[in-house]
Amino acid sequence: MLFKTLPAEAVIGLCALFACTFTALTTEVAPVGILIDMARGFHIPEGEAGLAVSAFALMVAVCAVPLTIMTAHIDRKRLVLVSLLGYVVSNLVVAAAPSFVILCAGRLIGGVAHALLMSIASAYAARLVPAKMTGRAISFVYGGTSLGAVLGVPGAAALGQLAGWRMAMYVMTGLSVILTLCIAFFLPPVTTPVQVRNGLPSAGPSRAMRIFLVVIAVNAILFFAHNLLYTYVTPLLLDHGLATGSLSIALLLTGSVSIVGLWGAGQFVDTRPATGLLGGGGAMLIGMGLMYGHILSGWAAVAPVGLWCMGYSAVIPCVMSGAIRARATRPDVAGAGINAASNVGILMGSAVGGQVLTAAGFGVLTPMAIITVVVGLAVAMSNPRAFPHRLVDTDHEE
Repeated sequence: MLFKTLPAEAVIGLCALFACTFTALTTEVAPVGILIDMARGFHIPEGEAGLAVSAFALMVAVCAVPLTIMTAHIDRKRLVLVSLLGYVVSNLVVAAAPSFVILCAGRLIGGVAHALLMSIASAYAARLVPAKMTGRAISFVYGGTSLGAVLGVPGAAALGQLAGWRMAMYVMTGLSVILTLCIAFFLPPVTTPVQVRNGLPSAGPSRAMRIFLVVIAVNAILFFAHNLLYTYVTPLLLDHGLATGSLSIALLLTGSVSIVGLWGAGQFVDTRPATGLLGGGGAMLIGMGLMYGHILSGWAAVAPVGLWCMGYSAVIPCVMSGAIRARATRPDVAGAGINAASNVGILMGSAVGGQVLTAAGFGVLTPMAIITVVVGLAVAMSNPRAFPHRLVDTDHEE
């Protein structure tokens, strides 16, 4: 329905950005699919191997906003291409790393690239469509993240099992090169907004800033909750009796249903954001709750993981569009703020999750994630200006 009313150039642009977010997500969370193999390869605990995720997230959290502001004068398409080249270098360093320290250094490079790409992707999409379609455009573009979960993470896991985790990273390097070439030819350029030419972005009214900060906080809390568990989803499924050889198929299935979450969010994000966020958070709660203890085992445990991932996917466009809709700053800076907050959640979630897993196991880690989701939803639902129950056309006007 979104494409029927858009010109061909806008459709091509959204599809190109979809491919970019696919590469971004795949690079970011690939260690999740090959975490056990990486840990064995470097003779380190699985909790310590999770630092490969934390290192990436650290650079995004630190660099997202400063890089977006510093590069405001640079052509947006050129920035996308530079970011994709950063992914190429990152994946290559990780694949060839002789030590875990070098591997983490490669992940730091990827984190810088990710800080830039994911900060401008939402604003890029917003400039390709009318204001009233912003939420749906962002939902579509961030569908690439779900496709990364569908194909990238389990694909890396499958390649890791068949040819080793290093070969999986070499394949990802090659795919990143191909995508970079495609983007160079097919992504239509967008003009840099006039207001950025005078330097730093100005903040909006104090009420707008308060709304923006609430959205940022909710985003960070829910990302933290998700990554407490999802960073260690492979040992979690093994703990529930799933066979090692079935992990890649299980991750493929859980990633597939994530697309349903994005589709569902697209039905509400431009009309009833609170409903979309509450539905996504509720799915996370149910899915995580069913993974507590050993209520389900074997393949039956895959279904709740899929449900929780579906809910998590629904949260992403709700918070991203909410940050832009607050009008506290420029859309690209708002996107950078969300990107930074997301990766604070990823960084803290993967790091804290690794420590809790090592010290106390999933018996403590799972309820900890559940409680955190409840906190995030409580903050969101108590701030209806940040997540309105219903939007009207005037809410979308510039």
